[in-house]
Amino acid sequence: MKRFTILFILVYTQLIFSQTSSLYIPLDIKKAYENGTRSYDGKPGTNYWQNRAEYKIDAELLPDSSKLFGKALIKYFNNSPDTLKKLTIRLYQNITQKGAPRDWFLGNVELHNGVNISKLKIDDDSIDVKNPKVIGMSATNMFVKLTQPLAPMSEINVEINWDFNIPKIVRVRMGNYKDGEFFVSYWYPQISVYDDIDKWDDLGYTGGVEFYNDFNNYDFNIKLPGKYIVWATGELQNSQEVFKPTIMERIASAKLSDEVVYVITEDDYKNNDVTINNQYNTWQFKASEVTDISFCVSDSYLWDAASVEVEPGRRVLTSAVYEKGTPNFGEAAFFSRATIEYMSKDLPGYPYAYSHVTTFCNKEHGGGMETPMMANDGAPTDRANHIGLVFHEISHTFFPFMMGTNERKYAWMDEGWASFFPTEVVDKNAPTFDYYSRRVSSYESAAGKESELPMMILSYSNKTDFARTAFYDRPSVAYMELMNLLGKDLFKKCIFEYMTEWHGKHPLPYDFFFTFNRVSSQDLSWFWKPWFFEFGYPDLSIDKVDAEIGKISVKIKKLGNIPTQLKIALEYIDGSKEEFVKPANIWKDKDVFTFEHESLKTLKRVVIGDKHIPDVNKENNSFGL
Repeated sequence: MKRFTILFILVYTQLIFSQTSSLYIPLDIKKAYENGTRSYDGKPGTNYWQNRAEYKIDAELLPDSSKLFGKALIKYFNNSPDTLKKLTIRLYQNITQKGAPRDWFLGNVELHNGVNISKLKIDDDSIDVKNPKVIGMSATNMFVKLTQPLAPMSEINVEINWDFNIPKIVRVRMGNYKDGEFFVSYWYPQISVYDDIDKWDDLGYTGGVEFYNDFNNYDFNIKLPGKYIVWATGELQNSQEVFKPTIMERIASAKLSDEVVYVITEDDYKNNDVTINNQYNTWQFKASEVTDISFCVSDSYLWDAASVEVEPGRRVLTSAVYEKGTPNFGEAAFFSRATIEYMSKDLPGYPYAYSHVTTFCNKEHGGGMETPMMANDGAPTDRANHIGLVFHEISHTFFPFMMGTNERKYAWMDEGWASFFPTEVVDKNAPTFDYYSRRVSSYESAAGKESELPMMILSYSNKTDFARTAFYDRPSVAYMELMNLLGKDLFKKCIFEYMTEWHGKHPLPYDFFFTFNRVSSQDLSWFWKPWFFEFGYPDLSIDKVDAEIGKISVKIKKLGNIPTQLKIALEYIDGSKEEFVKPANIWKDKDVFTFEHESLKTLKRVVIGDKHIPDVNKENNSFGL
């Protein structure tokens, strides 16, 4: 037993050493591992910490003028070992401020002078936001110099009042979608992330990449004219004060139903049987341990809902709210339920952490945007694209919102997963669509081109035409190749462990890599390097075929640097065919592989690959005799 223990320690130590020595790790990230906030086995380190905040927000939305007024009390907790001399507060809606840097040309329509901050207090000190000695501005960030630095393991109180116009035309991921419909996100002054890698996240929001937030608690109220309904992140606290009894009964029914319940119908609006008949209603919500909050509003949308059990005794409400007659949205609640069920029970097989998810239809033709428990979706006319969009945006509550990854630096850590996971659900419900082959084809069209950058180049630096390749296509294909390499069961075990260790925290790519190494008991650096770190492309070629009586030999070369599984089809002159699949690790330490097979049949042709295996040059994938 003692000899076995010593042997295990030696093997484990060698695995950890190979991880640290074979992958390039930037010095600032290496320092975090040396400081013990992270561990080379992929787990949070013994010295891991992260900051958090508690928000109390009162807001009023004026639909007619498309304006929002808000007041927030924020308690910010410094759990770091550092003394903080400033606060970084994000003002996301300044992306459409005049003169702000943006990744897209927006013209001059609806540009404004910035979010109006009418009050700012830090503890008991009132702050003049126009005083450059205390306040610094950089488009979407406001920097507040603290007169009393915030010591480790202490807290600070921020009081802030603000207002801004919700855009009607230049809708960057949110806005006024006309006819009384709003999706409101990135709408409140938010304290930025202070972490163990970059300290304050002072990166400005320019539109091309998304967000990175701490896990916070929110208590927020939204005041609106009485006819409007609000759906939001978190739990509605006063449903009996805003909904008529009939609607309350249907909500309760949907929370227990596998089948779709029509919570609000067109007739309910006609009969004035939806909201309590007050001049104004205040909708009260609470959300715990979430990275952000958003809400959507309508005075006419239909509401369909069902629910699904994600673990014994706990169900998740899956809702869709949409305009009557919107293509495919009559099935959106069903596909929302299918998404939560698949992700909670199949892949990744980790129970959805929250009580509900709501998909709002913004009446655009396609595209979508996500916030925790909420999705802002367009309405593709193609059913398969609709299913994929619903799944994609909902899956973001798992990645990045349950996992806390930094979308600004590593977009592929959430967009890649959101592009990978829909495969089986889309194919089940739209069998002729072949979802994954489209991902492969999209990746192949960009792979190896000059503008195609490796995923580990920070996402905010990727301004090329192929940024989408690095964020969506290449990682989704890499994840599929990884699953084919490990097998679904081991792949699922690895990702479950990764989520268990890092749910509610801030994992880096290396934490993901090292967790998979540890759980799979192998150093996968040979896979991580080409797929995630290197410029390159996948390309396999048949170099030589020998077909003698009783024996077939096929020599295959890996011309590209990116490894993939190998599929070989042997077609015989009698019309029969045999197919074989070899995992990607045949390329672990070589670029040439010889496949041998015994057969008494006369060989006609050899074909390698298929539409589910990326290959930039398919002209060298067949060999006829």
